[in-house]
Amino acid sequence: MKTFNDLKIFIDRKFLVNSYLVIKNNEAVLIDPGLNDEVITNYLNTNNIKLLGIILTHAHYDHIGNTFEMAKHLHINVYLHNDEKPIIEKHHYAQELNIPHNIQYDLIKYFNGSKLTIGSFTFDVLLLKGHTPGGVALKYEHYVFSGDTIFYDSIGRTDLALSNINDMKNSIKIFLQHYHDDDWIFPGHGQNGKLSEIKKINPFLNV
Repeated sequence: MKTFNDLKIFIDRKFLVNSYLVIKNNEAVLIDPGLNDEVITNYLNTNNIKLLGIILTHAHYDHIGNTFEMAKHLHINVYLHNDEKPIIEKHHYAQELNIPHNIQYDLIKYFNGSKLTIGSFTFDVLLLKGHTPGGVALKYEHYVFSGDTIFYDSIGRTDLALSNINDMKNSIKIFLQHYHDDDWIFPGHGQNGKLSEIKKINPFLNV
C-alpha cells in the first residue's frame, strides 16, 4: 500500500469511514473525522501537529461522528458547504438510523465557491450533488477527497433523504471532466487509487 508523507489516513471500525489528515509544517486540516477523533487527537499530540480546522465533505452522521466534540475541545471551526444546511439542520440520516446527534451550530462555517482556505492550506472545491445536495470533492495538490460521490469501485447511495440519482449522474460527469488521470482519489469509504485506475475498475463511471 502506498504511503504519503503529507497525508495520514484513519479508518474507523464502525462505519469504515476514511478520515484524512493533510499535514504541512506541523499544521494540519482534517477531513471527515467520523469516529476516529481519539486516535487522530493522539496522533496530533504525539507528533506536535496543530489542527487548524475540520472540513466535512457532507453532513451524514457517519462522517460527522464526534466532529463537534473534537472541534470544541481544540477551539477550531467545522467547514461545511452551504447547500448541506437541509441535511445537518434536520438531522437527516441520523434520524433514519436512529442515531443520537450532537450538532453545535456555532462551530460551523458554511462555504460556497470554488476555493476554501484554512491557514496556509487552500483546497479547490467541486460541488457534487446527488448523494446529498451539498456534498463536495476537495482537491489539495494532486489529492482529491471525493467524499461519498465516487468510490474506488462504486458510487454513493441515492436512496437516502434528499439524495437524487439524476444529480448523481450529472456529478459523475462533472467529476470526470474536472479531474485528471494522475490525480489520487481518496473516497469516504474504501481504498484509494489514481483516477486512471478507478476508471478501469468502477463500472458506474461509464455515464
